[in-house]
Amino acid sequence: MKEIKLMDIKKILILGSGTLGLRIGLQAAISGFKVCIYDLNDEILTSANKVQGKLLKSLAREGKIQEGDIHTILDRIDYTTNPELAASDADFVSESVTEDVAIKKQVWEQFGKICPPQTVFTTNTSFLLPSMFAVHSGRPDKFCAFHFHDVFVANVVDIMPHTSTEQWVIDLLFEMGKKLKQTPVLIKKEYKGYIFNYILMH
Repeated sequence: MKEIKLMDIKKILILGSGTLGLRIGLQAAISGFKVCIYDLNDEILTSANKVQGKLLKSLAREGKIQEGDIHTILDRIDYTTNPELAASDADFVSESVTEDVAIKKQVWEQFGKICPPQTVFTTNTSFLLPSMFAVHSGRPDKFCAFHFHDVFVANVVDIMPHTSTEQWVIDLLFEMGKKLKQTPVLIKKEYKGYIFNYILMH
């Protein structure tokens, strides 16, 4: 299987436009990537677009981005309810759908069949384990948990591989995390609480 480098990733597909999905997509656009956000209906996507606009204005006020760059950043983001269109040229997928194993399995079965062969798959689950649905993507070797805590405040992303995740995927996620202005933390063994919940519970 061909190894993918950070320079090979041009388009990031976000599955789910909820609180974290829209923020991950926005940070990817700020970082220069072409982004496509997929969700089930246009109303949800319109709401995500409005929240992203407000977040950009807030970031501009804080001096984290230039106000003149807001339109350029938003122009990098496409929104769609068409799964084939969303997946057509995706190099990297970040999934943030409902924390339900059955739903995640269904989503990964769907997108595993229609994404290009080189696409790297990540789940932003905050509680479930990647091994619960990695095989349903059809490419468990290129599947890993890539869990963001807030994106714009905490700036931490957990990298949690499962037993089939290739080492090069883990290395790629370290680079991607830094590119997205996060601090990557490797969790070598699957653990449902991830890092912050682990700290809180111990």
